Amino acid sequence: MKSKRIISQEAKSQFLALLRSGLWGNKADISVFRTSDGPDWNGILYLGKTQAVLPLIFDGMLTLPADMQLKGQALLKMIAYVDRVEKLNARLDAAAAEISDRLKEKGIRSVLLKGQGIAALYRKPEHRQCGDIDLYVGEANYQHAADIIRSWKEVHDEMPESTKHIAFGFDDMELELHRNTLDIHDLKLEMRYRAWETAEMAKDECIVTLPGAGPVTVPPAQFNIFYVFYHAFNHFMTLGLGLRQLCDLAILLHTYHDRIDVRELESRLKEYKLDKEWRLFTGLLTDALGLPEGEAPLYDRSQVPLSGKLLDTIFNDGNFGHHKDLPDFSAAPKYIRKTGNLFNRHISMARRLKYSIRQAVIYYISMWRNGLKNINK
Repeated sequence: MKSKRIISQEAKSQFLALLRSGLWGNKADISVFRTSDGPDWNGILYLGKTQAVLPLIFDGMLTLPADMQLKGQALLKMIAYVDRVEKLNARLDAAAAEISDRLKEKGIRSVLLKGQGIAALYRKPEHRQCGDIDLYVGEANYQHAADIIRSWKEVHDEMPESTKHIAFGFDDMELELHRNTLDIHDLKLEMRYRAWETAEMAKDECIVTLPGAGPVTVPPAQFNIFYVFYHAFNHFMTLGLGLRQLCDLAILLHTYHDRIDVRELESRLKEYKLDKEWRLFTGLLTDALGLPEGEAPLYDRSQVPLSGKLLDTIFNDGNFGHHKDLPDFSAAPKYIRKTGNLFNRHISMARRLKYSIRQAVIYYISMWRNGLKNINK
């Protein structure tokens, strides 16, 4: 069992003030720091790390009065951490542009998903905490693209293939090659989504420039917003969600709010039974992360109280659920591990019921279906 770390409400408020400042470039709200003890840096730094937004917290900290800023060894460690993120972003940007160009030379068009494509929209792209490179090539080009990538000298450590993608080591980075963007838990909806995905990903209307690396194609704005939301919601239901992913959604909405067809978005969300869930998430984006209400389509103020509970769950779970207060069965023998992990998933799903009964049922059925399919693996 992972030990439960108690973070004060004061530290959470201070953390959010710094996060909003780092995200949007405004000065941090000084009022939440005017307490007898000043900033709770232990709590702030813990949340910054577990939510994968520490570089943004660093930017927000720099707007505080000098006597409130982090000092000494803790500051040096933070600077070193931010420096590593900056350097990794530069390598990922260069690699993403290079891989796209090399595939293009072989006649394969790719679309950069999430990650560096969204980072380029940030106020400071180098301060979005980064992960891997996700490139979509579609079903038709998938096997050919995988064979081409396997032949490159930088590629190593091919990982097991999933229904969505295959992953490779590319130098010291991870590259995921996608045949599709999402796993949909309903067969009819999956067929409709595949048709929409194929049509949208064939468009060249949305190009972003990766800092120091050049232009790449990313998904069209309307599709990208739905995709990033669905991807984040899927992580919330299955593993856990960090605020980094919600910052990405906030940045997308901020950048493209004047291009969104709200009626089409609402229709799409209702089709996938995600309209209430969208309102829940946008309540968090506006109330906690500072996205202007006018840039959050279908924003519903009545959802803000439940969004506050969602925020507490996100704080407790950490990025990708790595900090959940659940037993750890990773080192147990195979069948004990499988049983224990199933037990944990049942607990996690039960905790999601208060946010969306209908989606919890959908994910619960999918969990058992996939579990029975892979029972001997």
